[in-house]
Amino acid sequence: MSAAFVKAAKQFDALVAALPLSDGCEEAQLKRIAELQAESDVVGQELQKQLEAAGGPLPGICLGGTTNRLHQASYGCIY
Repeated sequence: MSAAFVKAAKQFDALVAALPLSDGCEEAQLKRIAELQAESDVVGQELQKQLEAAGGPLPGICLGGTTNRLHQASYGCIY
């Protein structure tokens, strides 16, 4: 059991080490999240325009509103 614990701890440490470094500042992280959300909204709007130009949404793709694209991307909308 202790060997499994040590192995799990090493895996955890490796995962933490692989995380991208952040500024450590919550304000900077929230700003980056807002920037990514805005970028996602722009991409989503462009996709919506392209789908409308192509004749409508494709089967199996959930588009929803443009305000929640990051949430949709996180949980996946393609069936």
